[in-house]
Amino acid sequence: MDSTVRLCRYLLDKYADIINEREKRTIGEIKSLVDGKDLSVQSFVADFKDAAYSFSSDYEKSLGLVFDFIKKEISFVDADLNLNYWLEPREILEVKVADDEDLAVFLCACLKALGDDTAEVIIAELDNLKTHAFVGTEINGDFVILDPAQEHALFEYRGTKVDVLKKYSFEKQKIKRFLYRFNSDKYEQFLE
Repeated sequence: MDSTVRLCRYLLDKYADIINEREKRTIGEIKSLVDGKDLSVQSFVADFKDAAYSFSSDYEKSLGLVFDFIKKEISFVDADLNLNYWLEPREILEVKVADDEDLAVFLCACLKALGDDTAEVIIAELDNLKTHAFVGTEINGDFVILDPAQEHALFEYRGTKVDVLKKYSFEKQKIKRFLYRFNSDKYEQFLE
């Protein structure tokens, strides 16, 4: 198996430029990834809400079910490849593996499909200078971070934005700064 992995890594590196060029997305295309309209997302989310679903009364329950499923059934992989790629929701559900960006995009699309208009993908630089993606949203006036790439309780990172950002870490690394944040309505890049 080790030889196969080495060969695959070599081929991916060899053709990285071609793959990266094909995978480029416009800001509009990136925003549409999280609009919640994808049929795979709609079908997936339907399994976690009642027929009489109401955002105001049922959202937190459905959110918990969706979040738990994604954390338990879709494996996070830090592939450390020299590739920029975007997995489609159907691909994530089929292979049940994704990197942090694809997990965050998929979760954000699910939250939008549940009616959450404040959910956004946030890509941050950590203290170790690596980037990491997660979802930020607001629920009943609280700021919430949801990170399906790591094990944490649904509302472990909930409260004031300042307190949540101080508490949050990924692999013991704190947030140094936000690089990007986006949802279906906005795309912001933070420059120094």
